[in-house]
Amino acid sequence: MLNRQCALCMRSGKSLLFAVVMAACLCSAGWAQQQSFTWEQIRDQFLSANPTLRAQAQSVESSRAGEITAGLRPNPTFQNDTTSATAGIYQEFEIGGKRPARLQSARLATAISQTDFVDARRTLVFNLRQAFIAALQAKSDLDFAQANLSNYGKVVDLNRLMLEQGEISRADFLKIEIQMLQFQTDVDDATLALKTSKATLRALVGPSNLPQEFDVLGDLRAIPLEKSLSELQQLALSNRPDLKAAETGREKALADLRLAKANRWPDPTIGTSFLHTGNEIGGSRWFQPFYPKGSVSNAMGMGIASISLPIFNRNQGEVARAKSEQLRARFLAQAARNQVLQDVETAYASFESSRERVRLYEQTYLSRAKESLDIEEFSFRNGAASILDFLDAERTYRATQLAYRQQLATYLTNLAQLETAVGVPVTP
Repeated sequence: MLNRQCALCMRSGKSLLFAVVMAACLCSAGWAQQQSFTWEQIRDQFLSANPTLRAQAQSVESSRAGEITAGLRPNPTFQNDTTSATAGIYQEFEIGGKRPARLQSARLATAISQTDFVDARRTLVFNLRQAFIAALQAKSDLDFAQANLSNYGKVVDLNRLMLEQGEISRADFLKIEIQMLQFQTDVDDATLALKTSKATLRALVGPSNLPQEFDVLGDLRAIPLEKSLSELQQLALSNRPDLKAAETGREKALADLRLAKANRWPDPTIGTSFLHTGNEIGGSRWFQPFYPKGSVSNAMGMGIASISLPIFNRNQGEVARAKSEQLRARFLAQAARNQVLQDVETAYASFESSRERVRLYEQTYLSRAKESLDIEEFSFRNGAASILDFLDAERTYRATQLAYRQQLATYLTNLAQLETAVGVPVTP
């Protein structure tokens, strides 16, 4: 009976230990999963934590506060004169449409600050996308370099056997073995490039938002684009935030001109007052601490307390300045439109060039380089090719693969530049 209990306890202990180990493995797997980030995850972290964007968002809030100020009406004024016992309430009334024009100008200023925020986000996200693409390229280069090093190590082992069997000379074997240095250097270079690109990503997103050790998830591949240049330019004219800001600036300049014209008209101050005189305090007549001594009387009046006559100053300078600013805003909007079209056309030309290069690699050069390597390797093993021919084919294949990865990274970068020029995503 005791033995059975001991056996059960041992089985229970093993089960508990197994459960603990499995839980630790699951936690480790979950933690490892948290260390890998897609482009969307890194972008979302960046947008929520970037201090430049957060500062730009405060500019929007400041503009909204300006709307509150623009909509406020003048405060009433209380006046009191103790020498005549006068008390009055006076209110300034804005005329000429000043308040609506001021409100419209403030609202347009808020709209401009909002599009400026979107434009700042557009530029910063492109910089982040470049760093992410660089990390994807470095990761792909590292995988390729490690695979090359492993495969070439097998080639070296095979040729070492051939050397031992007397099928190749030691000079040829040394040439093959020395080539290993290039593959080891490729691994080191790719490792350094990956660490550098990750450090750039951490600096952009914020060291506290990305762990020290993390991985990037994504494919280094050519994403197809079906839209034409004219379609992209129309999209850009409808969506580029800097163009929207320039067009809104033109509307704001017109609102400022209306406000300057409204300010030509002086605002009247209208109020009511109460006057009291009497002999409540005795003493000599020269002693009048509050109001003149005399018969007691009370009076109330209402009317225009003051109004400026627009004879000399009719706000001519501000009206002239607002007209000049309106013309300037119109020219700036046209210049922004031309710049948008140029940006899209330039980015599209760069994208087409990289797309054509990737197509050439995928349809011609990659398969030719691999075929050449296979032929030279087979010929060398059968004594029909020299070691120099084999090593040259190996170097050509390696260089073609690395150049292809570079072209893929250029393709994705140019695509990101094109989306930045358009202002919206252009691929599914």
